[in-house]
Amino acid sequence: MALSMAEVGWWIAAVLAYGVGDYLTTVVAVRRYSVVEANPAVTRLLSAQPGPVEFGALKLATLLLCYLGFLAIADTALGIWLPIALTVLGVVVTLSNLRAITNSRPD
Repeated sequence: MALSMAEVGWWIAAVLAYGVGDYLTTVVAVRRYSVVEANPAVTRLLSAQPGPVEFGALKLATLLLCYLGFLAIADTALGIWLPIALTVLGVVVTLSNLRAITNSRPD
């Protein structure tokens, strides 16, 4: 199955926003500032201050599962909405992390 240019674009945006943006801001927030992870799934699986390697592995696994889910529904009208939703989620959590960083004190 070949992806459309729109699908490729949205997956690139999802990887950058949810993958890279959230990963970098979370790692900086929990390692250099007095911020703890707010996502209950992450804290249950890892900790309130996840390590960069473990958090990166979780991010990669999540992106892979989302992509596999996308492949299962890619031929439907809903398919394009999965990377769009992931992109929006990534932007929201990255901005939330940046706000938490600016409102906290360095360790």
